[in-house]
Amino acid sequence: MEYMCSVCGYIYDGEDFLKEPADYQCPLCDAGKDEFRPRKIENEVNAATNEYHKKVKNTQE
Repeated sequence: MEYMCSVCGYIYDGEDFLKEPADYQCPLCDAGKDEFRPRKIENEVNAATNEYHKKVKNTQE
């Protein structure tokens, strides 16, 4: 399973994220290990869809 930094979107590409030490930090934004979430494509699609609908709504107002 891939893990993604919820702060900057960095995708962890190592062997096993759960084996990283507790003080592991994102190499892009220095967020702590607790900011990483399992990457699920359906979550990313839903987030992108919601963002799209917000932008469409804002342009119609």
